Amino acid sequence: MSHMAEPSLPIACSLTAEQLSDRRAVWQRLHDEALLDEKAIDDGVQLVYAAHEAVEQTLYDLARLESECCAFAEWQVARLDDTVVLRVTSRGDGITAVQSLFGVAAA
Repeated sequence: MSHMAEPSLPIACSLTAEQLSDRRAVWQRLHDEALLDEKAIDDGVQLVYAAHEAVEQTLYDLARLESECCAFAEWQVARLDDTVVLRVTSRGDGITAVQSLFGVAAA
């Protein structure tokens, strides 16, 4: 039995320039209002936000939207006590792309 390599998704965003600008504005507002911590992890980034209902819902919405346009990464949102954690992970070159996307450099 032979094992085939798992196909990799292209490291690309499918948004138009206008959509990308609008999406960046939503991310920036979220970061300005609620970001508590951000760090590079082995397979991507972890961002921690203050847990307010609007923040949590916005993160779930963004994770769903981003998983459609940036399918090379996995977007996970979890509520932990008084914070909401977003983990964005990938493999191979996608890890660097994810870290660059959020401006978080690996140590």
